[in-house]
Amino acid sequence: MPLVSAVREIRQKQYAPVYVLYGPESFLAEEFLTLAKREMIDPDFSDLNVSVYDCTETSLGDILQDAETLPFMGEHRLVIARQAYFLTGSKPQTKVESNPDALLDYMQNPPDYTTLILHTQAEKLDERKKLVKTLQQRAKVIPFMQLKDAELYGWVERQAGKYKATIRREQAMKLVERAGSELRLLDKELEKLALFVGDGGVITDEVIEQLGARTLEQDVFALIEQVATGRLDRALRMLYDSMKTGEEPIKLLALLARQFRMLLQVRQLAPRGYSQQQIAGMIKMHPYAVKKAMEQARYFSEESLKRLLLMLAEDDFRMKSGQVDKRLALELFIARAHEERKRMSG
Repeated sequence: MPLVSAVREIRQKQYAPVYVLYGPESFLAEEFLTLAKREMIDPDFSDLNVSVYDCTETSLGDILQDAETLPFMGEHRLVIARQAYFLTGSKPQTKVESNPDALLDYMQNPPDYTTLILHTQAEKLDERKKLVKTLQQRAKVIPFMQLKDAELYGWVERQAGKYKATIRREQAMKLVERAGSELRLLDKELEKLALFVGDGGVITDEVIEQLGARTLEQDVFALIEQVATGRLDRALRMLYDSMKTGEEPIKLLALLARQFRMLLQVRQLAPRGYSQQQIAGMIKMHPYAVKKAMEQARYFSEESLKRLLLMLAEDDFRMKSGQVDKRLALELFIARAHEERKRMSG
């Protein structure tokens, strides 16, 4: 069942007796559980009518016995059973054994005054099991898969709206590329950015640059941006800043190699007529990262990028074998990249 349909029905007070939530996207699943609790249960009596269990610690029989208990001073009861491993092909270590036949019996005539929610973060259910087949027919089964591409950017835009701010598609892509696709982290970033721009404000590139979280990969990409645009002094300053924070030079070198390899791939594929989206799919990189790489790659020839990658491979060997000072090797590489860039522009 699509998540939006389930949410709409719950808001219309149409509660199913049993829901099955599965998939690795825990943030959306937790939001759904919060919605269910808010909509189904009188807040004055939530402590009496909401139960949360871990199926690895409490037997399924005990959980179902609770589900069959009448609500106390309220009209509805909510029972949440986490770690519902018996719906999957895995068999974790548990303190108790659960008999799936108990749930099959429960499904014959589930009480209308209780909603039972079974939750597992497994990517798929074991459809070979009789219990799973029965639930697929009689319960509301909702997948929670990790969002990608347009679906993820749309979520970022809507989430910004919840915080009374606006973020356009290009900036949503930029934020995802910087912060990653983990919704919990993105939510915190959006809350912070929205507070900064104020109610009705727009989250711009400048705001993201100023306040957005940065990964080491992003710092390296920004460093290459300085080299590509001919600002050697700023590139070296960023390199020194990274090393001051204790980053291992060999790790920085590996990230430089990864980024320059992407520039070479983009440099080779773009002239063949492939779109930004197609290239992103081919090299398994984020579309926004590919867009920025296309801008940077035009400052280097294909031959220059190959020379720089060869130099990085040699430096990696010399660093690991103790033949060169690591900091000096990185400085010389940045200077060499700057020279290659000048050769192209000259």
